[in-house]
Amino acid sequence: MKKIMILAAAAALVLASCAKTEITSINEETVKPIGFSSYTPRSLSKAGETYVNGNAFETGKTFAVYSWSVANASALTATPGTPNFMNPAVVTWNNDTTDGDGNTYSPVRYWPAGDSPDKLSFTAYYPAGDGTGITAPTFSDSEANGAVGTYAFTAKSASVNMVDFCVADVVNDQVYGSTNAGASYPNTVKFTFKHQLAKIQFKFKKATGLGATTVIELVDAELSKINNTGTLKASYNASTHGTSTAWYSVSGTAGYEVTLNTEDPESGSEIVLSESPSAIDPADIFLMVPQNMAASTQTLTVTWKVKVYDTADNANANNGTGLLSETTNTKALSLFSDLVTSDTDNTTVSAINWEMNNFITYTITIGPKPIWFTGTVTGWDTEQDGYFNVN
Repeated sequence: MKKIMILAAAAALVLASCAKTEITSINEETVKPIGFSSYTPRSLSKAGETYVNGNAFETGKTFAVYSWSVANASALTATPGTPNFMNPAVVTWNNDTTDGDGNTYSPVRYWPAGDSPDKLSFTAYYPAGDGTGITAPTFSDSEANGAVGTYAFTAKSASVNMVDFCVADVVNDQVYGSTNAGASYPNTVKFTFKHQLAKIQFKFKKATGLGATTVIELVDAELSKINNTGTLKASYNASTHGTSTAWYSVSGTAGYEVTLNTEDPESGSEIVLSESPSAIDPADIFLMVPQNMAASTQTLTVTWKVKVYDTADNANANNGTGLLSETTNTKALSLFSDLVTSDTDNTTVSAINWEMNNFITYTITIGPKPIWFTGTVTGWDTEQDGYFNVN
């Protein structure tokens, strides 16, 4: 009986040891959500619903993130195919965040964990959403120079609605704790967004030396035959880990109104010019598809009035009192061939092509040619003699 009890006790010990399971919990310290932050290397202020202000996005704006997952021993290739981890995640920006955690998206994705976690690579574009003129990117191994994103784009028809189309450099082969945002933010992916459009604006001024009684009133300014659509392709260099973008199939002949009356935009461009360049309202910044001027078709057509008054006071009032003369003039300026060195030198210079990330300001100086008078007097005819004798 004693022997049986000992065997029973031994059996109980074996059962107890078999039933014992060691469990290591995976908690919030080892499972980390992926956060995003961003930086734009060149600032741009734009009035509208989707723009970059300074070097950061406006709170509440969104960008779309795509990512690829590869085995820990592998690396992102130049033709990674369709994103297999995020496709996409739409991130809502919060300007108050410092580590990316405050930028929300749903559903939240987490860093792969374990001894040899998969590596993640990311790309993104801004702004996300409908109505931007940007189509969501496609990804194709066979698509030359567009393997990490091919975008179709059409510029909006009014400058106030134009968007600051940005594409981020690929952030490659990331794991939790060694992300590119730095040791202080181990779960955060930091994007560098780059402007893909050209920023174009126009200033107008009155030529010097016209006098206080001459008023130059800008009536209208319109761009015509502007390329407004194209395809942007992004490529990734697996050797250098660099990202490049290029525009293809650029086309279109769009027209755009330059509205300079910031106090009453609905009245058009009618403003009285001074000898200082006119101010640029942020709503009147054009974000254009990059294009060259070699076709010599793009033009800026300017219409203005020259008003001459009898006194400077009447000219300042510009109400018709004391108006001596008024003429309306229109000139089409070629953005290819009419560019000159300065507002005082009419030497023609090479056209400025609109390249991505370029910021170009054209200043148009309007100065009527005054009418001057000179004269000569013809000589007398050959002298003739006449005689009278009076007795």
